[in-house]
Amino acid sequence: MLRPRPVTLAMLVVIAVVFRLMPYLLHTLGVPIDPENTVYPWNFSPILPLCIFGAACFTRRSIAYLAPLAIYLAGDLGIWAISGRADWAFYADQPVTYLSVLLVVSCGFIARSQRSWGRIAVAGLGSAVLFFVVSNFGTWALGTTYPKTWAGLVECYVMAIPFFRNTLISMGVFLPLLFSRLALRRSAPVAAVRAA
Repeated sequence: MLRPRPVTLAMLVVIAVVFRLMPYLLHTLGVPIDPENTVYPWNFSPILPLCIFGAACFTRRSIAYLAPLAIYLAGDLGIWAISGRADWAFYADQPVTYLSVLLVVSCGFIARSQRSWGRIAVAGLGSAVLFFVVSNFGTWALGTTYPKTWAGLVECYVMAIPFFRNTLISMGVFLPLLFSRLALRRSAPVAAVRAA
């Protein structure tokens, strides 16, 4: 069976946190971070692919759920530290975002018993759609940007399409990398380990 390479996994976790912090680091350098006025690829990140990878590969399910939440929390604390703005780090619809991350992990369990490229693709696409639907519903329901009307909900989803596109691209880039021989190594059979 293939197991995650610890060094590769650690590097990807660091990269995920850096991706989460990058727009705020750029803001400190004077680059505008407003999603409508910057070319920064919002939602292009290895965090959601790591959720699927963890669900498929980690022995303990609890770690699969806790690891991405820890990445998000570290990112949120980093945003607060970098920007000095608690409202950028901790916002009204944040619990829905965290719930969406947990739902993405749950989608990753599709690939747990059999890691075929078809199952990984279904998990990636399904979780991207689920994250888009749930997190943007939370933005509409709990945020202050959109009116609490049907038109406001539709506008929220329409405005989020570029973010969804970037999520799909990140799934297409990071899932093949995570499930490649670069990130995984073959574990020794139990009998061979005992003999050694």
